[in-house]
Amino acid sequence: DATTLPEIIQEMLLTKTSERQGRLIDHDQAGSMEEKKKEGYF
Repeated sequence: DATTLPEIIQEMLLTKTSERQGRLIDHDQAGSMEEKKKEGYF
């Protein structure tokens, strides 16, 4: 894992996938954020 600014920049340039790609919340059904709001998560 990158620890210095040059390493971070290099990692960003070489990475082919989005940092958000692995987040479970981004794979929920459409409207799921609204459901979570109604349930009091936000």
